[in-house]
Order: sequence, then C-alpha cells, then structure tokens
Amino acid sequence: MKIVGMLICQNGASEIRRCIESVYPVVSEYFVMDGGSTDGTWELLNKYKDVYNLSLYQYQYDENGVQRNRLLKYIPKNTWVVNIDQDEALNNAIQRELPDLILKIHPDLYIDSKRELPLNLHIPNINLVQDIVHFDASHISFFASKIFYNDRDIHFSQGYHCTILYGSNDAENTNAISSPESWAIFHYAHLDSERVANLQKDNKSGKRKYSPEEWDISKKIIKPIPERWLI
Repeated sequence: MKIVGMLICQNGASEIRRCIESVYPVVSEYFVMDGGSTDGTWELLNKYKDVYNLSLYQYQYDENGVQRNRLLKYIPKNTWVVNIDQDEALNNAIQRELPDLILKIHPDLYIDSKRELPLNLHIPNINLVQDIVHFDASHISFFASKIFYNDRDIHFSQGYHCTILYGSNDAENTNAISSPESWAIFHYAHLDSERVANLQKDNKSGKRKYSPEEWDISKKIIKPIPERWLI
C-alpha cells in the first residue's frame, strides 16, 4: 500500500526540515504547499527537493482547511497520507512500524460499502511545551487527521484544527485504528522562544487570563515525557 506525505507550510525555515526528515523514511513522495513564505522556506524546500522527493506547490495562504484541500487535489487516491504540521515530527516507532501496520489492516475496511466514515489512525500527540497551562505529562489523544486513507470525496473541514470528512458528515466522526503505545507525534510549537514570548505578552495583557502562579513554572513540577515516546 502506497504512503505519501502531505504538508502545508509558511515561514517554517527554522523547523521544516525536522518535520520532513521524520516523515521521509515512510513515504514514497512528499507533497508540500507553501503559503507565501518570506523567511526562506520556499528556497529551502527547492534546495532539498530532490533529496526528499518533494513535489512543491505554492499558493497564498488564507485558511488551514482551504489550503489543505488545495493540496489534497494533487495527492493520488487510494493512498495513505501522513499529514503532520511543520512544527511536528513522527517518532522513531512510527517510522519503523507504520508500513507494517498498514499492511495488516483488514481489506474490508477499504471497501466503500462497508465503511461510511473516513479511515484514520489514532495517534497520541505530545505537546512539548514550557507553558504549564498547556502541558500534559500524559499524552493528548485526538482525531487530527494526521495519518489517513485518501479515498472517495474526502476533504478537510474548515478551521485551524481541521479534520477529514466525507460530504457533510460530522467532522469529528472517523473510523479510527488505534496505534501501538510506542507511537507518538511530537508538537514542538511552544518550545519556540518567540511563540512563548507572545503567550507571555497575552498573559500580561489579560487576554488569556492566566494568573501569575500559573506562569511561574519554577514552582511547578513538570513531569518528564514517558520514555517510550522519546525519539
């Protein structure tokens, strides 16, 4: 079964190679759409186009779901798609085991008449953050359409945290296959010093309504990420 990569990006020059290098080992082709980057991301992608077998597109970014649907038109049907964000990365367990797991999926799940909802892998998402309000020492599992089967009229819902759906079905409904406990997708966003600084500014302005105690991480115990999820 063919596996391809899918990525929408913008101004990700400092982190995009980490994302691509984590997905590259399991995909035969990587489809990437840049949203009009001004920080050298587009130039970086073209520099490594042949190294990572990238198929590159560019379209001015306006909204997450819309941009993903633009890129989805270029991705072949009846393939599995790895669709993580530029500030995320697959851990080594997924890199080793994803092709074998897909081969073990029962053929009946691919038959349209036996399945009314999209086929999706349910994988723990680990937020690597220094912000104790968002940090959760245990994994946060959610249906984020990170690895899914591209068939029929599948498309993304609108919004920032969009997901896959058929027609007008509820965006939260998918046929989810549980992944092994060793699998994880790492989310690096809040390790970015600029993003953390912006969160602190929001806190001081009252926008997020965090108390000073919530932001003083020196007084909190940050539990380590479980070893089985470490790269």
